[in-house]
Amino acid sequence: MTPHDYCKSMLPKVSRTFALNIAILKGDLYKATLCSYLLCRILDTVEDTAFKNFEAQGRLLDSFKEMFSEKDFSEKTIQNWVDAFFTTAICRDEENEYYQLIKNSRLVIENFLSLSSSSRDSITKCIIEMASGMHEMLVRKELEKDNVCFLKTIDDLNKYCYYVAGTVGILSTRFFLEYSNYFNRFTLDHMNKPAVSLALGLQMTNIIKDYQKDYKRGVCYIPEEMLLNYGLNSKTFFEFGNREQIQNIVNALALRAAEHLSKAMDSLLSFPKRAFRIRLSCLWPLIFAINTLIEVKDNPNLLSGEKVKISRSKVGKLIRHTTILCWSNRALRNYFDGFKRHLLQDSTQTVK
Repeated sequence: MTPHDYCKSMLPKVSRTFALNIAILKGDLYKATLCSYLLCRILDTVEDTAFKNFEAQGRLLDSFKEMFSEKDFSEKTIQNWVDAFFTTAICRDEENEYYQLIKNSRLVIENFLSLSSSSRDSITKCIIEMASGMHEMLVRKELEKDNVCFLKTIDDLNKYCYYVAGTVGILSTRFFLEYSNYFNRFTLDHMNKPAVSLALGLQMTNIIKDYQKDYKRGVCYIPEEMLLNYGLNSKTFFEFGNREQIQNIVNALALRAAEHLSKAMDSLLSFPKRAFRIRLSCLWPLIFAINTLIEVKDNPNLLSGEKVKISRSKVGKLIRHTTILCWSNRALRNYFDGFKRHLLQDSTQTVK
């Protein structure tokens, strides 16, 4: 199996939704996007995994970053990094797909090395910035006296989302410029901010979906500033008796995420219609996210720790509809606004 074939085989195993919007791309754009996603997924796995101590986790983030900054991709360096992960991480199931991806980091990096030099440079910038942001969050967690580390302010939330997702949004726009004739330097300069908006909207949606799971591993990305606005704090946020306030906070964050997605939709409608596959690649995660926000709003199952997501049949329906509507900006705007109105329906609260 070639490194590229391995990457293709792993993508649907580590992401159901991104496997769809990456697969719609073709040629070198597909290859670069696929590889960059898996490299970021490796970093995400390091961040999401419990370790014996913070120092070991921090060293893994730093050494992965150094591999790219120093361009040291020797087999020994990569294997030492993989061995360090499995020596220090608390892995309950090493056959888990994410851990299998870690084990086979060498194949992903070999695929990375086959990309154009400009793509490698763009991915390297993304990896360095992402790993640095994750380590910054780790340092904050290490300094916390409580068992759970909370972000403090909404600015902290935006900053965190930028590091782990906004960097990928900017990377995507660089790929569009390199591999598509439909974009130029002028359009790129106007795409970075909306690309970050899409990434922030997607990441905030993930934070809402996973806040219970994150709490169990000692971190909460919902900022204390929002908790205080609803009469709670980091010690009372997860108490069963405060479910109404907790749901209000979740709803408020969902509305904030929806505003970011709306800004991203404004930008997507400016994409040339001839860039049909790129439009769909950006549109699908956006539409999936707004529908996920509808699912989590006023949903007691989320507060009980159950996994909330849109069904496979709903995903298929959304793909069919958006593929047809993608040629019409007015139809896409109306389609998205319909979901946004549903999210806002019966909402008596304002975003705080």
